[in-house]
Amino acid sequence: MEKKIRDAVDRSLDELKSIQDKVDDFIDDLPDDGQEIKQSAKKALGQINELLSNAMRKAADQADEAQLQAHLGLMEAQEKLEASRAVVDDYVARATDESKKMLDEAELKRHLAVMEAQDFWEKRGAHLAEEFKTSTETMQSLAERAMQDMQTAFERWNNQFKSGK
Repeated sequence: MEKKIRDAVDRSLDELKSIQDKVDDFIDDLPDDGQEIKQSAKKALGQINELLSNAMRKAADQADEAQLQAHLGLMEAQEKLEASRAVVDDYVARATDESKKMLDEAELKRHLAVMEAQDFWEKRGAHLAEEFKTSTETMQSLAERAMQDMQTAFERWNNQFKSGK
């Protein structure tokens, strides 16, 4: 790309020189009685040519500088990327190790909880089943007694209504 810009600037400067030569030839072909005008025109065109040439050179230099800065910026970015890659890779590796440790710990805790639950059931399971059975029988007995009490109360109220008639 840099070469294309440089070539375009060089072609532009060549065209400018060619135009200057043609204008100089045209001025030279004017009659001699306008010698002062000829000199003044050549001088003005020379100054214009020099200004344009300088401007084109500066533009080319600035393009070169911009290209150089872009290359330097890209190189710096690449260096920073490479430097950060090691840090990121290390972080990911540690995070992966930590995650694996956490998963291993969770699996171990789950396994221990299952073993503890099995142990608890083996030791207390029969007793709890017996307590539940007893509790169920007690609840049934209480429910039967509550129903009998309710039936007795309803009978009494019924009898009161019959005798009150």
